Amino acid sequence: MKLRHVWALVLAGAIASCDGGLAPPEREAGPPYITGLITYRNWPPADSIRDLRLVLFKNFPPGDIVEEVLSGRAVVYPAIGDTSLVPFFVDSLRYVFTAAAGTYAYVVVAQQTGPNVQSDWRAVGQYDLDSDPSVPSPVTLADGDTTRGIDIPVDFLNPPPTPFR
Repeated sequence: MKLRHVWALVLAGAIASCDGGLAPPEREAGPPYITGLITYRNWPPADSIRDLRLVLFKNFPPGDIVEEVLSGRAVVYPAIGDTSLVPFFVDSLRYVFTAAAGTYAYVVVAQQTGPNVQSDWRAVGQYDLDSDPSVPSPVTLADGDTTRGIDIPVDFLNPPPTPFR
């Protein structure tokens, strides 16, 4: 057999044994990321803001807020025990965080207005793609993906309806 034929057989065998060639490796599924911009208007006096959190609720309207969070039917950002959405009194704030894959029916910025962490909350902004604030737009997060553009306007003087029970 000529040397040229040997090289052809070696090359053919090498090509046949490739399982993807130079294709990029598949991306491993991991937790999804959500990102967006919160814009603020009409900040209230400093002593009326105890806390601000971004909350993704699986249910709309949400039931008992504490139960929703403890059961995993709601995700809070920043996490409980971490600092609030800071800094306060800015025009806007970019956020990025991970959450479990799934569909969230209600994405809201919530303000704690009093000392009771279990009940003194109101919605001050919500993610919505239309002009009807009574029905918020859902957000679906998929494993390994980044969901961008989940922008939330917050107007402390004109908040959306609060469906908290």
